[in-house]
Amino acid sequence: MTAPAAAVIRPMIAGDLDAVRAIEEAAYGTDAWTRRTLEDELINGFSSYVVAEAPNGRIAGFAGVWFMRDQLHLVTIAVDPPFQRLGIAARLLLNCIDQAREAEMPSIVLEVRESNLTAQALYERFGFRHLGRLRKYYKDDGEDALVMETPQLDDPTHVALLDQLTSRYR
Repeated sequence: MTAPAAAVIRPMIAGDLDAVRAIEEAAYGTDAWTRRTLEDELINGFSSYVVAEAPNGRIAGFAGVWFMRDQLHLVTIAVDPPFQRLGIAARLLLNCIDQAREAEMPSIVLEVRESNLTAQALYERFGFRHLGRLRKYYKDDGEDALVMETPQLDDPTHVALLDQLTSRYR
């Protein structure tokens, strides 16, 4: 499989939606967003979506964020199963962090399924900490969501961690 360094992170375009929708379904099953929702997100002025494109043109993963008043909200991140465990999710997450920094957002917040231990481990590796729980958050099965947030993005300890992760994944 393609190495993570070979994937290019670029803005998502309408032509990516079929591939993104397939990844969304593989990752989230019955809780996957519809194509219409993804189309709406592409024109939402408060959101930004990117894809990780392999050298062969295949979409390996994607991520989406919302620019809130006082923080960046990581809305979704998913990697196509054949590309998992290659650093694609880490590269997508670094891109989200870059967007937060460029927009001068102090932190990033997200919700993650309580059962998604792999995603939680990724977020913890990037310094996210648990803030709380949203009971019965997911509509498909009523599972709880854990709320996680980064430390302040300009905190020197967190900056050092992110610099280390950036050199590893880019």
